[in-house]
Amino acid sequence: MNYRSRMLSVFFFVLLAAAAAAPAAQKPPADLYRRGKIKLVPIATIDEKTLPKDVFFQGVVDIKCDPKGNVYVCDYRGNHIKKFDAAGKYLKTIGRQGQGPGEFNMPFYIAVTADRLFVYDMQNNRLCALTLDGTFVKSIPIIIGEGRPQEMSSLPNGDIVIGWEKIFYADRSRPQESSIRVYTPDLELRKNIFSRDIWRNKYMTIEGLGRTTNVIQPFSPLVSWDVTADGKIVIGFQKDYEIEIHDPAQGKIASYKHPYEPVKVTEKDKETFFGGMTYGSSDGRMMKGAPEPIVKATEFPKEKPPFLNLIADSDGNILVSPYRKNREEEWKTFDAFSPEGTFLGSVRIEGGETLPRAAMIRDGVFWAMKTDDDGLVSLVKYKISD
Repeated sequence: MNYRSRMLSVFFFVLLAAAAAAPAAQKPPADLYRRGKIKLVPIATIDEKTLPKDVFFQGVVDIKCDPKGNVYVCDYRGNHIKKFDAAGKYLKTIGRQGQGPGEFNMPFYIAVTADRLFVYDMQNNRLCALTLDGTFVKSIPIIIGEGRPQEMSSLPNGDIVIGWEKIFYADRSRPQESSIRVYTPDLELRKNIFSRDIWRNKYMTIEGLGRTTNVIQPFSPLVSWDVTADGKIVIGFQKDYEIEIHDPAQGKIASYKHPYEPVKVTEKDKETFFGGMTYGSSDGRMMKGAPEPIVKATEFPKEKPPFLNLIADSDGNILVSPYRKNREEEWKTFDAFSPEGTFLGSVRIEGGETLPRAAMIRDGVFWAMKTDDDGLVSLVKYKISD
């Protein structure tokens, strides 16, 4: 073999070796959804084994990522936000308990842009803006009578989207008002893009309790929404199986409906609903379940809403979690739609994982909270795979 032939052989051997070593390209999510089944494969974990000795999770309520993939974890019991890099390495803790600039008292929702961290500081009744390193920028007060945030997300242009809910304290016989608002990076209200009346709670004086209390309305249609990577806002009012697509500047640009088979409310559903409650007894003890007056005052609909929740992936596909006759299937299956509303299929998640209620799915990857049998919390980075 001459020199030229030997060099060509070496060249092609290197190419083959490199091809074998290179990771397989991630399939477009839509292709995976069309197959009717996916796997959620853990690729990184943040837990007590990987955290520094003096850092731990106390009460994780929200997880968001910035455009570089850094992870921000809102810990309402710790009164701070923990920051990690895209691989899960701990970087720093932002904030501490207090009422001053950069301090928090039960932070509950967060949103992250390319240069700002936004925090709903619940007990201090304010919205806060900070740099990504935690330097205080600005805060605005929240007037409880005007409502309060229920969720937060970010837009590519630096604005933030806040799901807002208002209780009419002067007339509690009225339903609550659920709206979706867009704010500037300086926390100025830019516009209200969506609004619906909902019955999350009904307020009434209940015989046997001797006071006015809120009675949670089971299976009442609420508003679900998410933001796509290109800045569209996907909204579903759970009264009907209808999805709306809104552009923050133009308003509603599309909507589509999907047929569904109504699921009846069963006696088992009622037992599960009351069993998940806790209340304080007259002697100060915390009791599991619901007191009898609340049970008697609670009314159940005959049928459940079409779906529980929706989220969007990085390609703009919309994943909707419908109610199922078998409740164990509700977070194991979802309906997938293209950005244009084409139904891609009903998708089952294989293995023991379930679709998270809220997750920023970017390039087929997302972070989600997981709690073990001992109550220990970890954060897991998943890849959507076939």
